[in-house]
Amino acid sequence: MIHTVLCDLLNIKHPIIQAGMGPFATELLAIAASNAGILGLISHSGGPLMGFDKPVPEIMSDAIDMVAKNTKNTFGVNVRVAKNQPDAKKCIKMICEKVQSDSDIAKKLRVVVTSAGDPMGGSRKDGTWTEQLHRAGILHIHVAAAIRHALRVEKAGCDAVIASGYEAGGHLALVPVHTWVLLQGVVKAVKIPVIAAGGMADGSSLAAALAMGAVGIQMGTRMIATKDSDFKNNYKESFLNAAETDTVVLPGFFSPHCRYLSNEWTKKLEEMMAENASDEELMKFKAQGRYLAAEVGDKRGSLLCGQVAGLIKDIPTVKELVDRTIQEAEEIIKKLPSYIKS
Repeated sequence: MIHTVLCDLLNIKHPIIQAGMGPFATELLAIAASNAGILGLISHSGGPLMGFDKPVPEIMSDAIDMVAKNTKNTFGVNVRVAKNQPDAKKCIKMICEKVQSDSDIAKKLRVVVTSAGDPMGGSRKDGTWTEQLHRAGILHIHVAAAIRHALRVEKAGCDAVIASGYEAGGHLALVPVHTWVLLQGVVKAVKIPVIAAGGMADGSSLAAALAMGAVGIQMGTRMIATKDSDFKNNYKESFLNAAETDTVVLPGFFSPHCRYLSNEWTKKLEEMMAENASDEELMKFKAQGRYLAAEVGDKRGSLLCGQVAGLIKDIPTVKELVDRTIQEAEEIIKKLPSYIKS
């Protein structure tokens, strides 16, 4: 068994986090992940632009209830805290109140992973995100895409940092810093635990990350292509014949850089941008792409994913994926001493 400080911090069996993947929902995936002994994350999903009628905090509250009822283990919530994300404050407040008012949820909802914004955000009245979460007894982890960002995460008082490289899917940093360069720099720069993300797909990923000083990994795209995930079958199956070169970085919902699987939808988005389509037209097209991918399962939708899509050749259960990832990592780590000769 591989056991790191991340296991103790999050009360999980294996040092793996299932990534948040908003605007897509991941309640079923979070349940399966938590039941498999890793940290399952509820994604920051919802909103009128995405075709939802309920307010985002209400959608996320329902998701918390659903996951809490279907696992006995630890889980968490991902909240995007970008400046253009108006519901972040309400979501953080809702999560804190929910944990403080429900002892069963308090035992299980152990961590909030914030991303796409300032880890020191919050308000004068309520305090920073970290202060609010810590008062409610919740751990705070933030995603960083540069060494200077990781230093700010540490300064904010976060309990750990996720170093997410440019190989990742979904929203990306403006400046491309790839995982293995970023991870080494962040590990050397901060004293808090570091989790590797971006390009994590198997046991070799985990073994390599641990060798570079990480305490665990976060897996997103690889988790999409599991039998338990909330994603439609066509979405999952689109990875099976993909190559590592079959992704493209284009504007997303909340940032100018977002990684998608190349398809008809991405080509059309590029054409619209070349023709100087309005922001309103582009946002409407992105929302339509999200609907086709998430609700219809149409391969012509916006299929957010990382470069590891090119490494995915099957669709296992989450438990099967976790078990073989750990087994493979253990086998690799056991072989490493053989390379040292006296």
